[in-house]
Amino acid sequence: MTARTRRARLRRTIALSTVGVLVLGVAALGSLALALGWFERPARQVGHALASATPAAPVVAVRGTDLVDRRTGDTLALLGANWPGFEYACIQGRGHNDGGDVDAAVAAMTEWGMTAVRIPLNQDCWFDDRPAIAFGTGAEYRASVREWVGHLTQAGLVVVLDLHWSAPAGVPADGLRPMPDVRSIEFWSSVASEYRKHRGVIFDLVNEPHSRFDTDAGEWVFELDWSCWADGGCAVPVENDRVQNHSGETYTAVGMIALVDAVRSAGATQPLVLSGIDYANDLRGWAAAAPDDDQLIAGVHLYPDQRCADRACWERELEPLADRVPVLVAEFGQSDGGDVFLREAYSWAEGHAAGALAWAWWDITDETSPDARFALVDGPDFAPRAPSGTALRELLAD
Repeated sequence: MTARTRRARLRRTIALSTVGVLVLGVAALGSLALALGWFERPARQVGHALASATPAAPVVAVRGTDLVDRRTGDTLALLGANWPGFEYACIQGRGHNDGGDVDAAVAAMTEWGMTAVRIPLNQDCWFDDRPAIAFGTGAEYRASVREWVGHLTQAGLVVVLDLHWSAPAGVPADGLRPMPDVRSIEFWSSVASEYRKHRGVIFDLVNEPHSRFDTDAGEWVFELDWSCWADGGCAVPVENDRVQNHSGETYTAVGMIALVDAVRSAGATQPLVLSGIDYANDLRGWAAAAPDDDQLIAGVHLYPDQRCADRACWERELEPLADRVPVLVAEFGQSDGGDVFLREAYSWAEGHAAGALAWAWWDITDETSPDARFALVDGPDFAPRAPSGTALRELLAD
């Protein structure tokens, strides 16, 4: 190496070192200026990870024991109602939905002060391969759900999509069954793929896991435990829960772990509601059995005729879990002509749960229907119906 070459390399080394010192100095000066408040720190921008197909609705996430809107960091309370119809109207051959004027419904919901709506769905109706009795086509059903979700999220409401009615292959999904089946994995993979960018939408994986009693035989024909709840594999009666006796025919249950895997494998990162056993009223084994996922919500249903139906039980069984994960009262209601229980359940949820969704946003004109007493609304304008509807509207307004 010549002396001239050595001198040239030395000059380049000195120049690069000088630039490095200047860069470090500017960075340090910038940090000092921010610390001293010489100029404002630029606001943090919402990144691509928060991009949402439902921009008017919150970006829902679990943070500790709370639900939060990731856009702002504010805590969310999911307060509102269930919108029945999609789970039964289609399989009964009557239509996709059964709720009336959606624009009027959204206007009423927002006027009441709701922040969330749960939509029960039907597994058979979601698919193109469906029973002949089902109304329309699977594509039309999915489009109808998508349209309703759009109406709600555009109004700023969070939507909870719930697998309400399901059935194994060859059996119509004509009612509530104790556990999901293998086709439920396909259902959630499809739903999650469609709504993975809808960050104002979360998923309730199974409505009401439960055991089954045969009234004719006077014995339990299926007793659901937490092992089957999590892992599946148990033999479940094929009949829906309105059938009081059983044929002995069974299907193999699929557990929560498989359903969570189906959603996550589809690329959906939203929070997932996993409801407990005994018609979603028992959460005592939830913490030990739940899959390993940091975006889980424990779902509970509260009705006066259930085992855990008073504040003492909620304090004893639900509050310890609510100190570990968000607990959502995904259904609550009262059908005995009063509103004391409804008010008590809502009051407890306000203090300890991530929200409470009343059953149900129905306008039922047939007073002999067993569902009429659960109805929250009356008429095409969805006026609050006494006693449940008037009580809920009052509670939401407080």
